Amino acid sequence: MGLPGDTDRTKLRRRYSQLVRKYHPDRNGGDRSYEGKLVRVVEAYQLLKKSSALG
Repeated sequence: MGLPGDTDRTKLRRRYSQLVRKYHPDRNGGDRSYEGKLVRVVEAYQLLKKSSALG
C-alpha cells in the first residue's frame, strides 16, 4: 500500500480510501482492468487492520 513503517490506523484507513477510489471500476468509467489491484488493496487492508503492530 506504499505506507511507511510507522503508520497508524488513521493513516492506513486514509491510504486505503485513496486506493479504493483510484482502482474502483465506478471511478474509472466501468473499466474493470484495475479489479486485480483493487482486490489486493482490500486484502492488504484487511490483513493490516488486524495487525497488532499498528497503533
